[in-house]
Amino acid sequence: MRKFRISAYILFIISLFIKYISSKYSYIVENYYSKNIDIYIVKFLSKLNSTFSFSYFEILIYIFVLSIIISIIYLIGKGFKGKKAFFSSLKNIILNYIGVLCFIYFLFIILWGINYNRESLIESIKDEYKANITQNIRKKEDDVESKDYKQTYIKDIDNKEFEKEDLKNLYEYLIKECNKTKKEVNTSNSDMKNDIKSIKDMISKLENGYDNVELLNLNNLGNYSKAKIILNSKLLSYTNITGIYSPFTGEANINTNQPSTSIPFTILHEMAHQRGYANESEANFLAYLACINNKDIYVKYSGYFMALKYTASALSKVDYESFKHLTENIDDDVLKDLRDYSKFWEKYEGKTSQVSDNMNNVYLKSNKVKEGTRSYGKVVDLLLLYYYLYEK
Repeated sequence: MRKFRISAYILFIISLFIKYISSKYSYIVENYYSKNIDIYIVKFLSKLNSTFSFSYFEILIYIFVLSIIISIIYLIGKGFKGKKAFFSSLKNIILNYIGVLCFIYFLFIILWGINYNRESLIESIKDEYKANITQNIRKKEDDVESKDYKQTYIKDIDNKEFEKEDLKNLYEYLIKECNKTKKEVNTSNSDMKNDIKSIKDMISKLENGYDNVELLNLNNLGNYSKAKIILNSKLLSYTNITGIYSPFTGEANINTNQPSTSIPFTILHEMAHQRGYANESEANFLAYLACINNKDIYVKYSGYFMALKYTASALSKVDYESFKHLTENIDDDVLKDLRDYSKFWEKYEGKTSQVSDNMNNVYLKSNKVKEGTRSYGKVVDLLLLYYYLYEK
């Protein structure tokens, strides 16, 4: 194990160096690693681990926990042989686990973690939009009006700062879409049951969930394995985690113990991670896009519903009176879903969820997400930009 430990420590140092260098060259990460290297790594891993429907990642977690239990039992046995034997074994076990964690971190960075340093999705969306404007007007180069339009509109996108009024307009739009899609869900009897069979059916339905998303060429990224359910989902709920993407197995893992309104959104969120979008707010936004572009009305509703929650939270902090006034327009059925969603997660609030949130906060900050879990609110910036460019 000594040789393994030394190798693991070296790999850990290398991974820190790679992480630092990649943070300085987001263009290279975006166009070479994320789009041309990692995409094939993840596809290979996800297809390799698609033979069985259970989560390989969950099995690996159980094996790791079991190894800790065995190590503790081993140490207790050594304790009966004297202090010297106990502390010698304790030292070796600690060093071995440090080595294992260093190796795991190296794999994390190489297999997926570099994606945290890819270009901002906001800038990518702006660049694509500007490119489309240029392409559409190229045929009219002699048209002065077209030239002026292109110049002023592109400049407007670059300098646009969203105000409270924009947030109110977005919230109003999402309320209308939520009300509309919820009515369609009710009339078409498309409501989703919260049981394993229904969730597995939804996972199968969303296997190609990004095929209708033309933005950023997401519909041409190819095939990945289906999302998988976490068997011990109830335990996961105490950590307030709705899903986990495993870079080591290429699996999008779903917590089945959550309100049905968020399940399609969660599946597509983890699938966004699978497609190389590491940032939480960006994965949330892409899940929203995939939801609203899906033909299934319940999937659409899930996207609008979750976007409404994020936007409501943002608006209530900056303009509570407007938030209160506009919220009166939400239909009773949608309000019931919002209340049920809140009540569900209130059951799992406590020390465990706080510890998990703190750990997640540290994890996000260590990967250059400066605001930590607060970056989840940045999804509203993406929603505002998309609404401004495509929905207004």
